[in-house]
Amino acid sequence: MNFYIITIFPKMITAYISESIIARAIKEKKIAVSFYNPRDFSKKKNKQIDDKPYSGGPGMVMMVDSIACAVKKIQQKIQRRKTKTKTKIIITSPSGKEFTNQYAEGILRKKYSDIIVICGRYEGIDARVKKIFKAEEVSIGNYILTGGEIPAMVIIDAITRRVPLVLGNSDSIEENRIASSEMYTRPEIYKFNNKKYQVPKILLSGDHKKIESWKQKRGK
Repeated sequence: MNFYIITIFPKMITAYISESIIARAIKEKKIAVSFYNPRDFSKKKNKQIDDKPYSGGPGMVMMVDSIACAVKKIQQKIQRRKTKTKTKIIITSPSGKEFTNQYAEGILRKKYSDIIVICGRYEGIDARVKKIFKAEEVSIGNYILTGGEIPAMVIIDAITRRVPLVLGNSDSIEENRIASSEMYTRPEIYKFNNKKYQVPKILLSGDHKKIESWKQKRGK
């Protein structure tokens, strides 16, 4: 699985993917993540990548040309591999399609070898980028963020953990097993401010059928 992230702040994402499971997946070459800064493709003397919206109003809009050139560069790189590939282009947007576990697995991880994520900034991206590349807008939630870098991290993380052997055991993927948000570990009894907090006895019973039923009730 190959990720290509178009962003003016690549360091925001590299800090995250340089740790834990994703870092290991990159090291073991199960995934690859590369970055393309729109400023590197700007034809303006001052490397400008945004301008005022034609509709008026506050804020700036990311211009089409630098992003289009970045996407074209990525597409050329993918074509040079001369292997069977299928590319998905995503624009992070609060008004886009909801990003879910099902979308990460059934649509992105299973159907595509290469995913291009365009991180929005300012008031958004010139709508012609979406039209030119038939990109899909994707949202990680019903709220507004400063930019698309956090959604890009979410997309990389959610898909990477579904790549075979990344987690080592497919049962580690929570949605593939009965999971509860209510979890316990040692010690069996914990005392805090003179009050005892104990692990539910059902989890200590050894009765797997009752334990699974308990998990199901708390996993809803």
